[in-house]
Order: sequence, then structure tokens, then C-alpha cells
Amino acid sequence: MADELKGKKIAFAVANEGAEQVELTRPWEAIEEAGAKPELIAPEEGSIQAFNHLDKGDRFDVDRTF
Repeated sequence: MADELKGKKIAFAVANEGAEQVELTRPWEAIEEAGAKPELIAPEEGSIQAFNHLDKGDRFDVDRTF
């Protein structure tokens, strides 16, 4: 699969608030390891607020909007 993804852009579409952090970061890391460039897209510019269950996690910058 790594050869199929090398050099490609992969979009992660999320809401600006409420994304489960591990459900974003683990696949993101796998995509990077496979040689692709992940991009974060969301309805609004700025950043998204991730959560660890009910607790606020990290914020991540949005690359593009939809």
C-alpha cells in the first residue's frame, strides 16, 4: 500500500469541534509513514479542537475548508 500512496494528498474531513484526537492522529501518522501528505479540512478556517473522550485535547490547524 505504501507505493500506492507515495506522493498523494489524503484529506481528513472533521468538524471544527468534537473530533476524537486518537481517531485523527493515529491514521494521520499511518498516512505519513506510507509516504502520503495528510491535509486537515474542516467547515471553518483556523483550528479544530480535538478531544480525549470528554476532555479537551490538542488543537490542530486546518489546511483547507469545505
